[in-house]
Amino acid sequence: MDMLTFMENRIDQMDFAGDLNINWDGDIRSFELEITMVGQTNDLEIENQEGGTADQEVTYDDALLIYDQKKVDGSEYAENYLQIIPFNGRQGIEQATLTGLFNYLETLLDDSMNDFLDFLDPEMTVATFQINWSQTDFEQAVQEAKLAGAAGYFTYPKY
Repeated sequence: MDMLTFMENRIDQMDFAGDLNINWDGDIRSFELEITMVGQTNDLEIENQEGGTADQEVTYDDALLIYDQKKVDGSEYAENYLQIIPFNGRQGIEQATLTGLFNYLETLLDDSMNDFLDFLDPEMTVATFQINWSQTDFEQAVQEAKLAGAAGYFTYPKY
């Protein structure tokens, strides 16, 4: 199984109230995993990143970059993404890394959606919202995937 097929299958299996989409850039061999959450403002005045205010609906977007470290210097993009995750050219990415990533994402996105809805609740006193990536929790999920038998690589797609 290749990386793209694995990611598409896992996204289809996830029970996430928001949207997850994959953008594949074949020129630089990268995948952008877009996360979108939508909620109602509940008549709160909410300032967006551009300095404007949201009307009735608030959309929160973030993304992960999964990139070929042989083609791209991920550090150049790090500040634009929730997290950057390298892979090894056409060999792809370790199964444990990608399995651990999606196992961690299930928890992270569920918790983040709850935090997002708390942020939009006028009875809560949550001033800001953002998804909070934990490198420690991600690395633990990767280790758990290894212990569960994830071995080898998901190759880069051949399309």
